[in-house]
Amino acid sequence: MTEKVFACVDGSRSSESVCDHAAWACQRLGAPLTLLHVIRNPHGEREPDYSGNLSLGNREELLQELVELEEKRGKLAREQGKAVLADAIARVEAAGVENPGRLLRNGDITEALAALEEDMRLLVLGKQGKDGDVVTRHIGSHLENIIRTLHKPMLVVPLQFRTPERFLIAYDGSPTADKVVDRLARSSLLDGLEAHILMVGAETDANREKLEAPRARLQKEGFRVTTAVKSGEVNEVVCDYREANDIHLMAMGAYGHSRLRQFFVGSTTTHMIMRSPIPLLILR
Repeated sequence: MTEKVFACVDGSRSSESVCDHAAWACQRLGAPLTLLHVIRNPHGEREPDYSGNLSLGNREELLQELVELEEKRGKLAREQGKAVLADAIARVEAAGVENPGRLLRNGDITEALAALEEDMRLLVLGKQGKDGDVVTRHIGSHLENIIRTLHKPMLVVPLQFRTPERFLIAYDGSPTADKVVDRLARSSLLDGLEAHILMVGAETDANREKLEAPRARLQKEGFRVTTAVKSGEVNEVVCDYREANDIHLMAMGAYGHSRLRQFFVGSTTTHMIMRSPIPLLILR
């Protein structure tokens, strides 16, 4: 079965960016695109039950009204979900995507994605969802859990789309970082883009030498590569380098114990994603 690019849309203001990034990604990968909208289960958000304080007749009438209300809520949520998907389909088709698929699911988004993971080549999702402007609430309740649960590549995108021209690999010399370099070298997702490899650490010849292998690996595949070693606090160094070199996308391996990986996908995941104005490609 052909692996697909899946994109999570929820009707929030990040959905347009998710669609644009997903259209860009599926066209570069030559993979089909499926848009996914997950409806939160309305039955999990019941109003308090005061029926025990009512007479038998009134209690039965109230329970019937609650059942009818939940049915109406469910129907409305499904119709709203179909509308969200229809808007997303129209947007990616306008971007040149042919025959995009659509899926409407009910329940928990992490569980829905886990069930689709076998058919997934790349997952595109926004860092901000329908919780509105409460970004920390959305990331804390959904995004970090998805990153920890799934093992397929994920592209976490900001509110605006810009066609990437150069990308940054946050490199720490670990086997995980070498796997990231190798996977990017073999993938068509970033093919032809200008590559930057940054190591945060002491600016020594030994650290510069560690960058020669990943540089050679990417150059072998035709990438134009710039390498750098910068000392300092990880968040400041990475952000300063990103701004100074107009980086459009960052790539990083998920999890580990180095300062660099902890900065990206450790206890400060939410802080990093909130601060970053560019997409983050997370590889497991």
